[in-house]
Amino acid sequence: MLLRRMADFQPELVTAARERVGASRAVYLAAHNRWQTLLRSRRAPKGLALYRAVLGPAETERPREWGDVTMTAHAWPLPGLWPWLRWEVLTGDDGAVANAWLVRAPDSPAPPLPGPDRLAPWSCVVGDVRGVHPDARYVEPDAPHRWLLDVPAGGRLYRLVFAHGLLQRVAQRHPAGG
Repeated sequence: MLLRRMADFQPELVTAARERVGASRAVYLAAHNRWQTLLRSRRAPKGLALYRAVLGPAETERPREWGDVTMTAHAWPLPGLWPWLRWEVLTGDDGAVANAWLVRAPDSPAPPLPGPDRLAPWSCVVGDVRGVHPDARYVEPDAPHRWLLDVPAGGRLYRLVFAHGLLQRVAQRHPAGG
């Protein structure tokens, strides 16, 4: 499910990741189709119950501040692809999902990040960038699984594109004032 949206940006990385976990292209596409079917099914569980049905119990559940609201962050490990990341689902009291994305595992320190113009795809998550660039600005994305951050650095403004919270590319560069 995660890789399909990332293939829009980084098809070579997705192919390598798929091969690393031993999934053929047919298996990878079938998994994506099953997920899409579940999302649209009237009989499938909704909200957090859907993630629990697919992923099992969360490894951790903890309170998390999300703006002015305290939500619950449920996290699952991803040992085959990104052992240093977790799939995090933020829910309200009723189990409704407010956000689902990749975050850094609590025991995995954020890597030192180069300037935005030298960031490599899949090298960081939104939280890593926000930690180094607190002045980064969220931009309304063009798709629900994407995050866009405008990061000012060196007199320029860099647009970072994330799919499911993982950096895919640095899309635009222009003078910070214009």
